[in-house]
Amino acid sequence: MEKEIEALKRQINSLKSDNFNMTTWLSTTDSFLKSIWGKDTDKSKQIYAICNTTKTMLLGCDDNDILNFKKQWEDLLEGYLFELENLEKRESQMNPTYGGVHVTVNQNQSQEQRQMIEIQFIINTIKDELTGKQLNELKSIMQDTKIEKKNEKIAEKLISFGSSVASGILGNILSNPQILGLF
Repeated sequence: MEKEIEALKRQINSLKSDNFNMTTWLSTTDSFLKSIWGKDTDKSKQIYAICNTTKTMLLGCDDNDILNFKKQWEDLLEGYLFELENLEKRESQMNPTYGGVHVTVNQNQSQEQRQMIEIQFIINTIKDELTGKQLNELKSIMQDTKIEKKNEKIAEKLISFGSSVASGILGNILSNPQILGLF
């Protein structure tokens, strides 16, 4: 939750910058809000609704309009920040999964949805990088109840596929914007 709070604070501070660029700010803020609350969040739509008025569509916007937008955006983000800091459910539980990997699942529905998207992305990345035979070999290790140190066996198996396979999987996972928010 700290990284999400920090992202919103960053966007609030960006509104006060002398080098403010409305297009970049809107795009970045939209990305952060969707990352925090999911791609269909109304919060993202509310940010755009402030500047998508008939007047600005027909006549454009002047400096006074932008100052007004900035104040409204700041108020909106302050509300979202308050929600994250005070209203989100904080309880979470650890669920062990194969190979010693642990996934924290938030009780908040949008956070659960975000976690599922991130996990599904990781699974899809692994499937994309491996052949069917390699994938079956990994599955058999994960499903074998007799193996005690599955994470070591999985690592050995990935290494046996070649360092480019393991590097490709890791590179694709770490370069994805969905995963960036976890660091």
